[in-house]
Amino acid sequence: MNNLNLNFMNRRSTWKKATTLAATAALTAALALPVSAASPSMAPTAAVSTSSTTAQAASGVEDRLEKVAGFKSASNVRAYYANLQRAVAKGDKAGVAARIHYPLSVYSGDDNKQKMVIKTKAQLLKHYDRIFTQDIKENLAETSFSELFVNWQGASTDDGEIWITASKTGMPGISTVNLDD
Repeated sequence: MNNLNLNFMNRRSTWKKATTLAATAALTAALALPVSAASPSMAPTAAVSTSSTTAQAASGVEDRLEKVAGFKSASNVRAYYANLQRAVAKGDKAGVAARIHYPLSVYSGDDNKQKMVIKTKAQLLKHYDRIFTQDIKENLAETSFSELFVNWQGASTDDGEIWITASKTGMPGISTVNLDD
């Protein structure tokens, strides 16, 4: 082999190692394995990149909540979201009902063409199990604050199943639920 081919082979080997390490770090972070479970040579890198990525994502969500979606305070939305997740997980129907912007729009059916409007807390409590299905509960539990999608309409969980919007005073509340049938 001449020097040019040998140089190419060395670069290719280095690239493969770097790619493998990066893929392993990404997979480790995605699987949320403890850093100690990762290979020793990449443990510090995985820990730093995972925590900094999470912090950057949360910071980006916080910026957009105020600047794009019109919420009064990103910290209010963070606290609201944590309390909402807790209330849903505990089955605290009254607690969830207190975190709704009424009227609540609930879409279901093929292409979400069927609309139900919930005007009061009493009406929400009557239809709670129909609205907060197992899929909705799981979606809310699995979507972290830093994973919220934010646009001019508000913030939503995965696939737009739950939309949180700002009231006229900038306070958060659920305004729309999109059910998968």
